[in-house]
Amino acid sequence: MSPRCILITGAGSGIGAGVATELARTGHHVVVTDVNLAGASEVAQSIRDAGGSAEALALDVTSDDSIAAALARASRPVEVLVNNAGLQHVAPLEEFPMAKWGFLVDVMLVGVARLSRALLPGMRARGFGRIVNIGSIHSLVASPYKSAYVAAKHGLLGFSKVIALETADTDITIN
Repeated sequence: MSPRCILITGAGSGIGAGVATELARTGHHVVVTDVNLAGASEVAQSIRDAGGSAEALALDVTSDDSIAAALARASRPVEVLVNNAGLQHVAPLEEFPMAKWGFLVDVMLVGVARLSRALLPGMRARGFGRIVNIGSIHSLVASPYKSAYVAAKHGLLGFSKVIALETADTDITIN
């Protein structure tokens, strides 16, 4: 693939940081986003220090305003989106705080829809786009005490299939 501008959510640490680093290593410009701007900035600086192209932006995937502000600050149009932001809480349902349950689903499912919705018009206008939604084995199977995580990841799989069908008329793929 020719060099693209790739936005990765939750890239201030962990899997997201690794994805950003590898994509930059292969020649892409990466937009390292995270709710923790310091973490995103550290990853972006590390990429630049290694000769890659990267910028860091604060991004809260649960907020339309944060998404709009981040996309307005991006140095170039986003061609590829990697929805990676996530978190975990382990507890039996009857002990799982519902606010935390809702937050997990908001980050890992609703946030994916918010960001995809914000970027799809530009992808359509350019006739190209890629959206990669990071799931896990929990997109397919369940584990005890992980009801919010499993529900969000199962939903993510269904969401990905729907958006793939909705974009089948153009060179936009969702995986």
